[in-house]
Amino acid sequence: MKKVLSVLLCAVMLCSCICLFAFAEDTAPAETFTYTFYDEDGTTVLGTVTAPRGESPVGPTHPTKPRVDGDPEWVFSGWRGDDGEIYYSSSLPAATKDMTFVATYKDPYNHSDEGDITLMSFLASIFARINKLFKQISTYFEELTKSVQNLMG
Repeated sequence: MKKVLSVLLCAVMLCSCICLFAFAEDTAPAETFTYTFYDEDGTTVLGTVTAPRGESPVGPTHPTKPRVDGDPEWVFSGWRGDDGEIYYSSSLPAATKDMTFVATYKDPYNHSDEGDITLMSFLASIFARINKLFKQISTYFEELTKSVQNLMG
């Protein structure tokens, strides 16, 4: 009976160790990138954020630009990235390199939609992120299934 308990105890300990190693988090520091946000002059820094590779950070709050003549202030229309695209603070691209963004504004009296981010492009960026997330989850479960199958022999 002692041998059976000893073998059972060893098996439980071995399974525990395997699980610990299989699900242990990677402790290596993640590669991070810095996003720097400038006012429209391109020199005044309005904020910086850092993000690990592949994650999309949230930018600073929208800046304001008062009008000199006392009319309604200019309307913030997004951050122009160094890739030429316009982004909102909540829809920045995934971090793959350091990037700079410059605030863009539109005249509240100009009703043309040129240069504005449309609802469709915003939704497209959200769906692209959801799709990427589902792919990552799918890959995780595939790896988990393989690990369990290997453990089961």
